[in-house]
Amino acid sequence: MLHAPRALVVPSLLLLAACRNGESPSTTAVTIVPSPLAAAGCTGPDQTFTPPQTPTAEVLATLVIGASSAVCAAGDSETLYATGDLGQIVELDVSGGAPVETELVAAGTIATYLNGLGIGAPPELGGICVLDAGSLLVADKTSNTILKVDRATPDTVELWAGTPSTTPGFADGPAVLPTADCPIGASRFSFTSSVALCPTGSTGSTVYVADPGNHALRVVTSGCVVTVCGLGSAFSFDGSLASAGFDTPSGLSVRCSGSLWITESGGNKLRELAFGSAGFSGPTGTVSTIAGDGTSATVQGDGEAAQLAAPVSPLATSEGDVYWIDSATGILRRMSGGQDTVDCPLWSDCASALADFTPGGVLSLTQTPGGVLYVLDADAGTLFRVTP
Repeated sequence: MLHAPRALVVPSLLLLAACRNGESPSTTAVTIVPSPLAAAGCTGPDQTFTPPQTPTAEVLATLVIGASSAVCAAGDSETLYATGDLGQIVELDVSGGAPVETELVAAGTIATYLNGLGIGAPPELGGICVLDAGSLLVADKTSNTILKVDRATPDTVELWAGTPSTTPGFADGPAVLPTADCPIGASRFSFTSSVALCPTGSTGSTVYVADPGNHALRVVTSGCVVTVCGLGSAFSFDGSLASAGFDTPSGLSVRCSGSLWITESGGNKLRELAFGSAGFSGPTGTVSTIAGDGTSATVQGDGEAAQLAAPVSPLATSEGDVYWIDSATGILRRMSGGQDTVDCPLWSDCASALADFTPGGVLSLTQTPGGVLYVLDADAGTLFRVTP
């Protein structure tokens, strides 16, 4: 029976670093470094809005947006990447304003590849991110895997993490093939809803994964998939990495301080995971609630006095703000870096706010290096530009 090891919280490379040559465990806090090539957090400027402000719909000619489509921005150019309804992936050059589209992965390519791995059902692509200068990562909900896509060579796809299966699972182990760090087992995910992929600037292509079906935060590094935190069931409460729980984590973003923002769509909260020092069994750490009292509503307030409605797709800026979308109400939210007030930035206040995007829809938010926000509204089949 496949299961996730409880409290196995860090890849062995960090454990080895802490214990090499009989050294004592580090007392320095482990921090997460934002990726310079991916818009994974701590990126771009804070925004200036002029409420009430209506997002602008962009016209897309090539991409047909699907039910689980998502968008991400590159950190090295004014470029977006978006997934489509038949497993397509399109590159969008937005440096000149209106998107200029280039099909990177054609319809049918990923289906053919997965069929060779024993998956006969059509792919349903979810979360997407820029891994590095040469590649993207995209989560496929059908096979419960993460695929690697070449940014320069069309229709070039390979398996990056997870054992292909239409049946969700929860197991740590080799991302694909056994390694010295992960000699046995097979990693499994449960991508039952919105999947978030958050690459970091750490060596070894370290990527954090919000695994919604397993209500857990996972990490892929040095060829290993490891459970960082989460108990496998929908329990939303704070505590240490070994004891804290999530209810459907839906999004991830790196803070400039070196921690992670985590949106929790089932628990209606914004959470923070901050690592402590590295011990013999890996780094310690805590998960705490930053905003939301657990009630599903879009209500302005300070910290846990605010109410969130199935938040998704957090975005931490270089100046300390964090944005996300309340997917249940379709409203853009913001928490200012200098204070913990949670508001609705496209409106004068949350009490008068109307849906900016499809309520109850599949929504993803990203920001280009130039400071322009984009939202892909899968249910509306539309890419929106929010600023300027």
